[in-house]
Amino acid sequence: MINPVLNVLKETIVRALNKHDYKTLDRVLTKAHKGDIAEVINHLSKNDRVKIFSFLLKIDIRKAVLVFLDLDDDIQIDILRGLHHKEAISLILELPTGDIARFIDNLPEEVKRGVLEKLEDEEKEKLEKIIKEGEDILASIVREDFIYFEEDTTVQEALNSIKDLPEDIEVIYIYVVDEKKRLVGVVSLKELLKAPENAMLKDIMIRDVIVAKENQTKEEAIELFRRYDLYILPVVDEEDVLKGVIYIEDILNIISEKTTEDFFKMAGAQEEELFYSNRIFKIAKLRLPWLLVATFGEFITAVIISVFKFTIEEFLPIIFFIPMVAALSGNISSQAAIIIARRLSTGKLSENFKDYLSSLIKELKVAIIVGTIISFIVGSISFVWISNHMLGFIVGLSMFFSISIAALTGSVIPYITFKFNKDPTLATGPITLTINDAIAISIYLTIATYFIHHLKL
Repeated sequence: MINPVLNVLKETIVRALNKHDYKTLDRVLTKAHKGDIAEVINHLSKNDRVKIFSFLLKIDIRKAVLVFLDLDDDIQIDILRGLHHKEAISLILELPTGDIARFIDNLPEEVKRGVLEKLEDEEKEKLEKIIKEGEDILASIVREDFIYFEEDTTVQEALNSIKDLPEDIEVIYIYVVDEKKRLVGVVSLKELLKAPENAMLKDIMIRDVIVAKENQTKEEAIELFRRYDLYILPVVDEEDVLKGVIYIEDILNIISEKTTEDFFKMAGAQEEELFYSNRIFKIAKLRLPWLLVATFGEFITAVIISVFKFTIEEFLPIIFFIPMVAALSGNISSQAAIIIARRLSTGKLSENFKDYLSSLIKELKVAIIVGTIISFIVGSISFVWISNHMLGFIVGLSMFFSISIAALTGSVIPYITFKFNKDPTLATGPITLTINDAIAISIYLTIATYFIHHLKL
């Protein structure tokens, strides 16, 4: 829901666009903050988004890039596909290399070819490295808009150079390097202004600099920002040569992307679908593997039910409660899996097995309490409904054991996935639910079979 202030901006932009009042549109887009423009574009129709963005690209390409980076992934794709190929190429060439890597394989061939032809050799090498090693490495988000001087530079020389910088370059920290561009220290702008003009940077710099290596992962960078409350983080190579910086806004974007990715995995889908919003068969192909896993699993469940055919034929009301047992234990299993997977992904359980074991025991205790309450309620209702006290006992007992084991299953599968160096979030979707269905139904029908003679009395 767009707030009232942004809604006024939205209506002004749409009205100017519909009336072809490009003078007003120019003035509004020039004055509006890039974040506000991005939010407005998120709430426009697909056609209007492309028109507005195309116009912004013509009047201020740098601002257009900043707006583009603030947009949701699916809207970015819509805009890239809607722009004329020359406009799309000019936009992509202004993006950070990591963002180019995200889009390059999903662009129209003409646009892709145009981008690769115009990229400089150094950028091509960086792009190839990111594509080869994956988007999870820090190189994909490293920026090169930072300020650095050699350690023998005086304070006055540094200040004079900073005064000549373009207005859109933000200066918070000044990095100090040696003659080989190896990072040796950092000075804040505040400290630079307070220092004597004839002092050298090496005399006032902080030498103990928190850095990230360019071959580290985004998750590791997130942890550094969290641990040290950083706003900006320098990135160096294996020889400590300064390669660039990462800003807090980049980290926030990564966290947002990671959350989106996790939601897709929990649903048994892939974030890659955003790149194929208009290609139905491609989306179906991406979803099919997960659904085939679920289909195979449910076949196993069907076989399990068929094994207990005799029990069901002996007392038909048994079958009434199969969906309930599977669904409730499935919910418990998903809750446990999501919690464990999240803690493994953030590193809270990945280092110490005792911590994981403690979390597993906690999930089991919660499941036992929940299972006791639900089994009593369901058992009581079953007894009243079917007028058979033994059926109420069987349903309640089955519910208790299936919920308890579901919590164990949901806690163990993400850990096993993690130990195989896979994303534990993968275990929160169809895999866990399918396994749980088979286990819960087996428990229920086994208990029912054991007490079948009492049911018939």
